[in-house]
Amino acid sequence: MLDRRGFLLGACALVAEPAQAAEPDAVATARREGALALADSTPGEAFAKFMAAFKAKYPFLEVDSGFYSAPTGRVLARVNAEIDAKHLTFDAMLAANMAAWIDLTHDGKIARYDSPEYRAYPSGAKMQGDWAAVQAIGVIPVYNKNVLSPADAPKSWLDLLQPRFAGRKIAIQNAAAGTQFNWSYLLGKRLGPDFEKKFAAQTPVIMATGAQMTDAITRGEVMLGAALDHWRAFTPEAKAAGLEAVYPNEGMPVTIVAAGALAGGPHPSAAKLFIDFILSAAGQRLLNTELYGMYSMRSDVPPPPGQKPLAATHPLLPTDTADYLAASRNFPKYFDQLYH
Repeated sequence: MLDRRGFLLGACALVAEPAQAAEPDAVATARREGALALADSTPGEAFAKFMAAFKAKYPFLEVDSGFYSAPTGRVLARVNAEIDAKHLTFDAMLAANMAAWIDLTHDGKIARYDSPEYRAYPSGAKMQGDWAAVQAIGVIPVYNKNVLSPADAPKSWLDLLQPRFAGRKIAIQNAAAGTQFNWSYLLGKRLGPDFEKKFAAQTPVIMATGAQMTDAITRGEVMLGAALDHWRAFTPEAKAAGLEAVYPNEGMPVTIVAAGALAGGPHPSAAKLFIDFILSAAGQRLLNTELYGMYSMRSDVPPPPGQKPLAATHPLLPTDTADYLAASRNFPKYFDQLYH
């Protein structure tokens, strides 16, 4: 049964317990199952490299034919449709929508598995035995130093309300982006509801994706992106183009990408091996530090090169699950009323 109170409070302050060895029977059973089918919303070729490492550890598992990759909304729609049709083909899922994970767990659609790796995660980064955060994405302002000098760049979220940033000089994502919802919700809690009303009066440019926003910042079409996935500012291409990240002094909203096994999947033991692997310290270093440049919620995994430690960013996370879910469901209507 889900605890609907603020289970994310103090997420980054807790000390994790050491992990134990994986279930010994899971390997033998997974060998008989012979495959893993994964629904994934993590973009790019980097995830193929991660899956290649998983395949190298468990060469008896076929991982390609059942693999499905798409944006979070499409992944959730397909998984839910298969569950509703009682024809689930997937064993595990990665998706960057915490509200959806809470709902899926509440509805009994997530398989209970007490992975030993859960011990290494603080309470705010997991629903014990159901899912845990495999990536933590900061949502921050990003600017191009060739367009906006570092001296003139914002240092805080409140700086974005200055007149010099008004009139379609700032970009945000549309209501479909989970990172945009977290930006709106968490800054509303931190700075009050008037902050976003004043920000909307700046007439920001609304963009469909983080990649589109990154391109617009790079080309100088906007002065800065106000709500961009933090890792996009640290890619070699971004640094070569002059992009700079801002860690606002009021704190950094955080979006988590969670992973969990699906109830009723065809290869439940293979799903356990995958969950253990992606949550392990080695899996987290590979996925986040080496491949994606994102944060891990494990305290024993360092931040990617050039990035502040997660705790030093003063991460902002939800503290009231019921309120967070209600706001998530109302966000498209709220966003349209505010920005259109």
